[in-house]
Amino acid sequence: MNIRTLVVGAIRANCYLIWNERACVLIDPGDDADRIHDAVEQTGKPLAGILLTHGHFDHVGAVKQLKIWYPDAPVLIGAPDEELLLEPERVYRGMLSRIPDRLHLRADRLLQDGETVDLEGMRFTVLATPGHTKGSVCYLSENAVFSGDTLFRGTCGRCDFYGGDAHAMRQSLDRLAALEGDRVVYPGHEEKTSLDWERKYNRLMGRQQ
Repeated sequence: MNIRTLVVGAIRANCYLIWNERACVLIDPGDDADRIHDAVEQTGKPLAGILLTHGHFDHVGAVKQLKIWYPDAPVLIGAPDEELLLEPERVYRGMLSRIPDRLHLRADRLLQDGETVDLEGMRFTVLATPGHTKGSVCYLSENAVFSGDTLFRGTCGRCDFYGGDAHAMRQSLDRLAALEGDRVVYPGHEEKTSLDWERKYNRLMGRQQ
């Protein structure tokens, strides 16, 4: 599995392009649709799917344009976050004077905790990790965790937006800490980390050594 990180948008969110010999997958294409499109084309592989860790604008903002270019690539998101795609006003009312049309989206598949998504031989296990949003998920694939805004290096995502829940976040971090073995963590912002590092140094993970 090959992984390329694209830092996109004003908030500098991480979009991940993953590919094998058959196809490629995007995780959280939040902005800069043209640049993401160019990166997909450079792989020479068809786009098999778009996985979303949650429904905030900096992780979904390029989806609508990408669906125009790749209409057969399904958009997948944790089921409780469907409302954030259909009604982004729930999050941004009072923050934005006008909700951009590109934030009104419809997912092709709603994901449940524990299910496995197979996209042309690339397998992703869905781990429900509410806290940042109701439907935040992490995707586990081989030795990687794509953690969205649940887990960052040394900290976690904020819980004060619509659907945020600090208690749920704590439980989600406990779930990640309890995963077997070490894995590389690819977060929604900033640099990658590892589960072992977080278990040792992240006071929020509850497993300081």
